[in-house]
Amino acid sequence: MLIGPEPLTQLAPHPGITGLAIGVFDGVHLGHQAVVRSLRESCAALTFEPHPLAVIAPDRAPPRLTTLGQKLVLLRQLGTVAVVAVKFDDALRQFTPAQFVDEIARVFPDLRHIAIGQNWSFGRNREGNAARLAELAEARRFTVNIIPPVELDGAPVSSTRVRAAILARRFADAARLLGRSYAVTGAVIHGDDRGRLLGFPTANLANVEQLLPPRGVYAARVRIGDNSATHSAVLNFGRRPTFTSDSTDSLEVHLLDFHGNLYGQTLEISNFTFLRDEKIFPGPETLKAQIAEDVAKARVILAR
Repeated sequence: MLIGPEPLTQLAPHPGITGLAIGVFDGVHLGHQAVVRSLRESCAALTFEPHPLAVIAPDRAPPRLTTLGQKLVLLRQLGTVAVVAVKFDDALRQFTPAQFVDEIARVFPDLRHIAIGQNWSFGRNREGNAARLAELAEARRFTVNIIPPVELDGAPVSSTRVRAAILARRFADAARLLGRSYAVTGAVIHGDDRGRLLGFPTANLANVEQLLPPRGVYAARVRIGDNSATHSAVLNFGRRPTFTSDSTDSLEVHLLDFHGNLYGQTLEISNFTFLRDEKIFPGPETLKAQIAEDVAKARVILAR
């Protein structure tokens, strides 16, 4: 169940929830998972939409790793009974730590336990920290689980590390930090049918809100809508320099051995493997031969 996104003050009370994990949870990586798993009772996860930095300092807001829909699925898989999305806006920024905790107590009248990451901060000017939350919770008869960072390879797991791994095309490292393959989602829109004319029809994706790897050609796995099955694919992310001279990036996916209408569907792309950089070809026939080679390589890689 997804509650929100709504302003915190407009959320209706939700009795019955005794544990609450709080955080941005962008990526739902191993550290986030440890916070949620520290709660053993009927627990919910409270997150914020959009990312707080998108409001506080838009120029420093990082590209997101998970959509709200993905967060919902991942947090529910960890055993939460609900995911509560609080709208992060200027009004919420002005809450004192005490006001924030009072609202939490109002929305969750049966709350007994809160879990947060050790470095999480909240309230006006980030005045609230783990120690302050523990003080406020004690007066309201909550307990607070303060979860230290999960370490991997001698350093804390963080969303920043995940982003760095993706931008360096170190997808295996990103998967180890996340506990799963990194995945992006987008809606299929009509393109110019150039791929179909070359013999390799592609699905053109729009509304991709998440971090994408550097421009290039990749082998990947693709899931269509809510289907559990995945399809082998080759994708190109870039400017299609053989045909265009503008600076607009596009994301095109060719599903291997797939025949069907994908328009309007949502695709989830995961298991990225880098094949080659994007480059300009002398003409369509040369490009067609290269795509055939890309498909052959992808078949070998994805069959492993």
